[in-house]
Amino acid sequence: MLKEKVFVIDYEVVSPISTGAHQLKDSIINGECAEKTITRFPVAGIPFKNGAEINKDLTPLYSNESDLIKRICSYDRKLELLASCYGLAKNRLKPLISKLNPSRTGVILGVGADVTPFEFFETELSQYIITHQNPMAGLFTEMNHNNSRANIVGNPYDIYAIYLANKFNAGAFQKSILTACVSSTQAIGLAYDTIASGEVDVVIAGGTDSIINMLAMISFGKLGIIPSSSSEFSCKPFDINRNGTLAGECAGFTIIASSKFIESNNIKPIAQILGYGNTLDGYKITAPDPSGKSISKAISHALKNSNIEPSMIDYINAHGTGTKHNDDLELKCYQQVFGNSFSGIPISSTKGQHGHAIAAAGIQEFCVLMNCLENDILPANVNLTSPNNEEANLVRETQSKKIKYALTSNFAFGGINTVLAVKNEIL
Repeated sequence: MLKEKVFVIDYEVVSPISTGAHQLKDSIINGECAEKTITRFPVAGIPFKNGAEINKDLTPLYSNESDLIKRICSYDRKLELLASCYGLAKNRLKPLISKLNPSRTGVILGVGADVTPFEFFETELSQYIITHQNPMAGLFTEMNHNNSRANIVGNPYDIYAIYLANKFNAGAFQKSILTACVSSTQAIGLAYDTIASGEVDVVIAGGTDSIINMLAMISFGKLGIIPSSSSEFSCKPFDINRNGTLAGECAGFTIIASSKFIESNNIKPIAQILGYGNTLDGYKITAPDPSGKSISKAISHALKNSNIEPSMIDYINAHGTGTKHNDDLELKCYQQVFGNSFSGIPISSTKGQHGHAIAAAGIQEFCVLMNCLENDILPANVNLTSPNNEEANLVRETQSKKIKYALTSNFAFGGINTVLAVKNEIL
């Protein structure tokens, strides 16, 4: 049975370097770096003070939402980012949404772990702690009497997928993925599977996450992943002097459709998703297998499942966290898979610009890649001064280049590895 071809027809993103996909081009070309001192919570007394925040007031983008959604957005950053992302695209997407068959449309989102800012509920908490034997249960009950799936204190993880499903009238399925840094990349991979198999016609895939909060910053900092803020730019992917990644936040989604859907609706796609590779090390929760064999398999499987040769790849959008463990191993694995073609393939990570959005890292970088395909851009490793691999073709300055075939890679805690292969359909 022949697989249905799978295409990207639209995308949207709210990122530290771009409040909307339309702004990505200039940010990429200019090598904009969003790293600044964090303002969302007090950083006095902790060494990890820098992050890539979205500093723009997002409330106008979801001002037409219900009072309940707006209240939740005031403390649930993931929903605020996602609602803002949809708000940016809703007018543009109205004609498309009218063409969707609810039973043939699904949503798959990667989401991060909840961090409830209890300072928003200080009064309520104080009352319940004094008067109740089980204060948290009482508080949850008291503040969740609205007969909604939304919880005023702690939302279920599927609320984000359900939010988008309601907007797109998508009734086939709503799925949530929590696999750290590959969450939204896996969302796109699973979307590919459901369309290629003929299960649905359209999937809205993406993710939302933010680690701009004290718990995440201290946790990642103690793991040695986020460096102390002692220099202007702390994230230097593939640099000898790299010392950690940059905490970030993002929400984004891409609309993926079958060839039948785009042909019947006369839609010109941006790219074709050719296939993907997905593997698991099972080595250690906070570090990859130092042999890299599982990462190499994910890269090889992406090529094999896409029926393309290593020599055909024009660009690799790398995971490139700027951490000691990731960057050397990642390039080593590309070198192993691509062999003689390795030194001719441009490689860059854009995390030095927009930071690491964890569960939303994949969709952020996928949107960057789509923008690069549309505008013939080869993005740079913006903070690179001393490459850690002299054989690697690490992009030093943003260039103009037509990209026909590309890979985008993400690797996560627990040794989960996902690599997507895409083909430019605009050429």
